[in-house]
Amino acid sequence: MNERNRAGRLIVRGTASSGLGFAIRFGARFLFLFVAGRLFGAALFGAYSIGTATVETAAIAGGLSTKWLLFKWLNENEAEGDRLPIHVVLEAALLVLAASMAVALLVFGLAAAAPQHNDSMGNTGTAVLLLAPMIPLQALIEFLLGATRWREVMRYEVVAKNVMQPYAGIVVALGAWWLGWKQEGLILSYIAGTVASLAYSVYGVRRCFGGFALRRFRPDLRRIGRHFRASLPSTGIDLIDALATRLDIYVVGALLGETAAGIYGMARQLSLPIRQARQAFDGMLVPVVARTYTEAGATSTGRSTASAARLILLVQLVGVIVLTAIGLPLLHALGKRFFLGYGALLCLVAAELIQGAFGVSELILIYSRPRVAAAMTTAFMIVAVGGAILLEPRFGLTGIAFAILLSTAARALCRRLLLRHFHEVEIPASYWTAPLAAAAAGLAIAEALIWSFGSGRGFAIAIPAALAGLAVYGLALLTWVRISGENLLPQGFVSGGSRDAAEAPAQ
Repeated sequence: MNERNRAGRLIVRGTASSGLGFAIRFGARFLFLFVAGRLFGAALFGAYSIGTATVETAAIAGGLSTKWLLFKWLNENEAEGDRLPIHVVLEAALLVLAASMAVALLVFGLAAAAPQHNDSMGNTGTAVLLLAPMIPLQALIEFLLGATRWREVMRYEVVAKNVMQPYAGIVVALGAWWLGWKQEGLILSYIAGTVASLAYSVYGVRRCFGGFALRRFRPDLRRIGRHFRASLPSTGIDLIDALATRLDIYVVGALLGETAAGIYGMARQLSLPIRQARQAFDGMLVPVVARTYTEAGATSTGRSTASAARLILLVQLVGVIVLTAIGLPLLHALGKRFFLGYGALLCLVAAELIQGAFGVSELILIYSRPRVAAAMTTAFMIVAVGGAILLEPRFGLTGIAFAILLSTAARALCRRLLLRHFHEVEIPASYWTAPLAAAAAGLAIAEALIWSFGSGRGFAIAIPAALAGLAVYGLALLTWVRISGENLLPQGFVSGGSRDAAEAPAQ
């Protein structure tokens, strides 16, 4: 029991640390969204959203999953002791640079060859062309920050992603608008943020590894080739996941144009805290799940992940209540026409909730049946596209977001059936029904207070309503815990004791 509690506390402590970084980043993101929406408008923000989504997806392809595989290569080198660790990093960096530059050239070529006659997407082609050179830089940022985590240091990643990148972008966006560069302002802000983040990432690697020792560095082309071949399967899975999480913004742009993409993109950005609540758990949860799977098997791991999923759900539901109550005035505050994305925001929040909490168990399928996991993601990505095409003519942006919600819910159900089939994992309904019932009570109170003051949903009404909803949610949860005697800490995970505490930050 003590061992299980140790693993549970480890997950919670790591989550609190990661959550602080996400909170800082969300503050910067909201400030950037305010600047982008109020000063540049929906059409330019839509082109920017599609362009940056393209860069991020391409960077994942060019990164070749090295931000994960690098840990394995560095550990193998440490066991053999034949090279300096920084030389392993530099060798892998050359691989990432070559692959990402090839991907960038492909994206640039496709954007240049695409027809430019569509007036509703006129800014998007330009955005992709100008942002394509950022693909190698973004791939290197992810890779280099992974190297700093191997040294069990998190501050460089927190500062690079949560301070350098967003705030450099805000300063340049404001400067570009002041100089009258409205068409290029958001693009320049992304470039500035990327360059600032990369520079700090290089600085972090140099500090973590004590310099680059370039005079002694001799890359081994055969070893680079082996690493390239070894990275292809995991890169394919990462790329499918990246496309699945960004597919909706491409569909909106293709069907409705970049103005609608800007409105949808703003709703999508506001829904991200729900996803980040789950990501805050991953730094500690993923290595603990991997260890439990290795030592206790899939069935036991499935039961343990259910308890972790419940804790994630409890945290995410706080965000759901807040965003439901204040989402509309937030969208109004961000600029003209963005309030049209409120229905899409509610659907996207629900989809992020389902994927965030109930997607934890997909780690078991990734470890045990990686091809099945990749096929499932691909299949439901196709379902989402088909649903969006069918629902968009009648319901517009909300229809596209609802298609994403339906696809996500169906994927969660399929995942549960596969776990039952392959590993006999049974997850009791009580793990999620009580938290959802408590959240439903909180939402009902919040909405009742809002509508009791008429149709207006300004901050003066929405914020007190959100606080009242959270109070009801917390009281309902406390009552449930007292009556049921449930322990909300993740249970049943295998902990490595002191080794956990040392290695977890590097994951």
